[in-house]
Amino acid sequence: LQPDGWVMGPNYQLLFWVPPASRCPFYFPGTVMVVPRGGVELDLSRMAHGMRWSSCRDA
Repeated sequence: LQPDGWVMGPNYQLLFWVPPASRCPFYFPGTVMVVPRGGVELDLSRMAHGMRWSSCRDA
């Protein structure tokens, strides 16, 4: 998570932006477990990514 709220991919491409109110605590790929107090849980089961990202408006 960058200071401006953007999560970047391995080649520094912008993946998504996190609003200030949701930045702490935030879940990172290497995180094993987080026990947040009032945290936000993201359901990524229907996330369009990779070759499917352009179909996100079809959902």
